[in-house]
Amino acid sequence: MKLMLHDLRGRPEGMAVSGRVSVDEVARRDRSVAAVEPVQVELEAREISPGVFQVDGTLKTRVAYRCSRCLAEFWEPLETPFHERFVRLPTPAGEWDQEDDMTPIESDEVDLAPYVEQALILALPWRPLCRPQCRGLCPECGANLNEGPCGCSDRATDPRWEKLGELWKGISGSSGGSG
Repeated sequence: MKLMLHDLRGRPEGMAVSGRVSVDEVARRDRSVAAVEPVQVELEAREISPGVFQVDGTLKTRVAYRCSRCLAEFWEPLETPFHERFVRLPTPAGEWDQEDDMTPIESDEVDLAPYVEQALILALPWRPLCRPQCRGLCPECGANLNEGPCGCSDRATDPRWEKLGELWKGISGSSGGSG
């Protein structure tokens, strides 16, 4: 998706930019993402001062996640705001300070796809869950506990803690409630 900056000059009201952007690379980079539908992009672009352009809007898509607890695949809609500022180099009268939150560009054509992909990546959940009560996988046999109990012992203890357990049983059995 390309934005032609020369189309924005002399248009204080800006212009609408819309389309679909494919972000297949997101699923290859993020293990918690199985697939991403093309992103529906609805943006408003305008020149806010000579050589400085602002692009705001909304990104919408559907994402297939892998649950971080049980690894089940599930789809959810994703909607996120989009905000970017671009500064055309060289800037008139040297108005741009490198500490400003703007992306420098050297041509009148801006490919918005990498910025859309970046905004989408930042909007992804850190640890997606198929549902808040997801019970995950059994650490012993790997069964999905959301589908029912697996039959493994509920009291599986680390063998390094067995002596402490024996000590605890001895203390709690011999105290008899005196205090």
